[in-house]
Amino acid sequence: MKIQALKKDFIKTIDEMDRSKHRQEHFRNFCEMSYCAHAKITAQNQIRADKLEDQYMSIVGTYKNKDDVRLMPKLVGLTIQALHETGCDFLGELAAELGALDKKNGQFFTPYHVAKLMAHITLPDIESLIKEDGFFTLNDPAAGAGCMVLCAADIVQEKGFEPMDCMSVQVTELNKSTYHMLFVQLALRGIAAEVIHGNSLSLETFESAYTPAAIPFLGRHGRMFKEVLKAEIPVRADFEVMPILNADQLDLFK
Repeated sequence: MKIQALKKDFIKTIDEMDRSKHRQEHFRNFCEMSYCAHAKITAQNQIRADKLEDQYMSIVGTYKNKDDVRLMPKLVGLTIQALHETGCDFLGELAAELGALDKKNGQFFTPYHVAKLMAHITLPDIESLIKEDGFFTLNDPAAGAGCMVLCAADIVQEKGFEPMDCMSVQVTELNKSTYHMLFVQLALRGIAAEVIHGNSLSLETFESAYTPAAIPFLGRHGRMFKEVLKAEIPVRADFEVMPILNADQLDLFK
């Protein structure tokens, strides 16, 4: 099965990196570095962009052999291939296999086929939703690595629509490492999203970033979310999409 081959290649690549670090550390570093590189594209201001680059470079500094860092783009490529071609929660599955989930705090892996069944039940008539207003909006207050949203995107594509054009999401995740994972998967899947590191129960927000796909989505529709979502969960003024389109940032993963 193709997904198994991609996961095997991903883990094999991690095992080629600095042996003084555990697989879990390499995996988390990959997710955080990918997050920094892609979140910088939609940074709201130069201060935020510089902070993300400093965060990225601080992880680079932990690798004595920079060839290890140069393996990161391969991991990005494998993730993109898996998300677009196999229908899966790629990083979520890898986190479970690598023991990177925080089980003590209730983190667990939901099988993709179970999540997809739930998504089918939640979205029974996608065609009508899209035809009504050109797009629809999803909100997940406890998104994990984004499995439910990825399933929704796959269903949209199966119906003959392009997820980047007709769905927007606002998702929240409490665990910081999983937040990075969540952002990376939605970004690489081409989903327009506001991804929030926060607590949906206390309404605390620690960090937030828009995926790169939010830029063309906003240009197409003139807004990110349907009015019902905006009424229930106000979009904060300090997180309007005012992207810094810095082409140099893309060089971080070349």
